[in-house]
Amino acid sequence: MREMPLADGATAILGDDEQHLIIIEPIVTAFIPVRGNSRCICGAPLQPSSFRCVTPDGAELGCNRCHRVHGYFQLATRSHW
Repeated sequence: MREMPLADGATAILGDDEQHLIIIEPIVTAFIPVRGNSRCICGAPLQPSSFRCVTPDGAELGCNRCHRVHGYFQLATRSHW
């Protein structure tokens, strides 16, 4: 068995016989926004580093300056043949 990362962020797992292929892709199963837009209430813009993993299946979007949380993501994986 070997795995190959794909350009879209998914991972393909190829069987030893080269005939069986499973594709595992990350998906967002829920996003719960908290009030606001692309700026925090403190005035700081939200940066790409504002996205933080907090659990193995969840992440949050928060402010780097005041640490206010602006939204929660619930993550999962989906596999298909």
